[in-house]
Amino acid sequence: MEKVQNGAGALFGNVSDLGKQFLSMDGAKKFVAWYINNSEKLSNGMLDYQASATEWAKATPLGPVLEAQFDFSRKVVKSSAEVARKIWQVDSQ
Repeated sequence: MEKVQNGAGALFGNVSDLGKQFLSMDGAKKFVAWYINNSEKLSNGMLDYQASATEWAKATPLGPVLEAQFDFSRKVVKSSAEVARKIWQVDSQ
């Protein structure tokens, strides 16, 4: 019975330590940096997919409009990520 209690105590101690690390300012900054980086990568990946899906439109009058939209979207993603990093005072990785 004592082994079970020690095992449970160790488990809850590890969870407690994990919570303390995550809820600390350093842990929160690491999570925010991870979130911003992954959100930026996902957004750029979606823009790449959108660009490849509309490749057919380059030869049409709609081509320049879509190209301008992609350029603007990429600038918005980049500047949004930069602003979020400045607010949270984290670096890109």
